[in-house]
Amino acid sequence: MENKSTNWIFLLVAALIFAGVFLFVGQSFIKATKDNQQTSQGITNTISVAGEGKASVTPDTLVISSTVSEVAKTTQAAQKAANDKITQVTAILKAENIPASNFQTTNLTVNPDYNYGPNGAQSISWYRSQQTLTIQVTGTDFATVWGDIIDKISAIGGVNVDNTYFDLKDQNAAMLVARQKAFDDAQTKAQQLAKVGGVTLGRPVMITDNSAQYTPIPYYRNAMMNAKVAVGAADIATSSAPLSAGQSDVTVDINVVFEIK
Repeated sequence: MENKSTNWIFLLVAALIFAGVFLFVGQSFIKATKDNQQTSQGITNTISVAGEGKASVTPDTLVISSTVSEVAKTTQAAQKAANDKITQVTAILKAENIPASNFQTTNLTVNPDYNYGPNGAQSISWYRSQQTLTIQVTGTDFATVWGDIIDKISAIGGVNVDNTYFDLKDQNAAMLVARQKAFDDAQTKAQQLAKVGGVTLGRPVMITDNSAQYTPIPYYRNAMMNAKVAVGAADIATSSAPLSAGQSDVTVDINVVFEIK
């Protein structure tokens, strides 16, 4: 009798242990399945929204590329001609108190120009030297200063001015404002969705900063500059037009996932 009672207790304990193990495994399986759903399908019981924020800023820099292209019978002569033009441009910049750190040579090439004869025969006609000087004009009166500089450069002749745009040297402050506006926009959308869905919005559980963009404002002055060269240097001194930097936008896009309580 005592042996039967012992066996019964043993079976009961074994059953309880088996049930505990089964319950633990089942809970682990459910949690793993839930975690897997969260990984592959997004966090459950949440509201996911996108937010956009913009901050209007006034540019503080004018950036321009000034290109010289000269041809000659030898590479040395072509290079010297291009160097002479670049030297004249840099002399103007220094006279206008533009720091040397604000302009640099960003492209320099010397290539032969070919003549093509009958049967595809080719011969070198000239050597072309091309140099590009990228210039940044800053300061409180940068727009006015550059208006004078560009007129003086145009008086040299044979200097192309292109890729001109207004820029913002330090974008961090504008990015902070735009990012705050982006979050506020996302939160407003989430609150509206929570109200429509009859749920209570909780804390943000995931924030993704997708992109931050500042688009420089292009400034087109090539046509005006070419017209000045065609008229002649005598008319340049009185032909300056004021530059207006205007305003541009710094844009930040984010995604925010809010918990549903």
